Amino acid sequence: MSTNSVSPPDTISLPFRNYRLIHEVYVLLDAWDRQILGQYDIITSQYRLLMNLNLNSGQRLTTLSERLLLSKSTITRIVNQLETKGWVKRIADPEDRRAQRVVLTHCGDDQRAAIEEAHLHSLEHRSRHLTTQEQTEFELLLKKLCLGLSCMLESDDEQPRISE
Repeated sequence: MSTNSVSPPDTISLPFRNYRLIHEVYVLLDAWDRQILGQYDIITSQYRLLMNLNLNSGQRLTTLSERLLLSKSTITRIVNQLETKGWVKRIADPEDRRAQRVVLTHCGDDQRAAIEEAHLHSLEHRSRHLTTQEQTEFELLLKKLCLGLSCMLESDDEQPRISE
């Protein structure tokens, strides 16, 4: 995958080149994730949901929907799939009997731990192209970008606008 495949770098703005690189890195990371998670017969959205659960209190379906930026129907489908595997179960929410919470089963907790370990090992393997210092600098830059974007979205003055 070449970052210069569409236009020569000097004809596009630096922010757009960076945006394209971030997107390209995301696509590559996602492809690796799919390979690792495929070994456990799960997809990325299922893994992300598993990482938001525990054995005891679990999470409400609506909370999972908000945290994972997925529709309620998609969350329901993912929970159904993981229930079939025996990794999660629904329980009544003690605070609201009309609502349900999703919790890990013991089998799900064991599977999640194994998947998380394999995923972490894969991330470490993928990061070997950067030194520890470069990874630390990259983390600081990403945090700065994340904070800046979050602040801009919260500010009424800096809402994204389309030029007329």
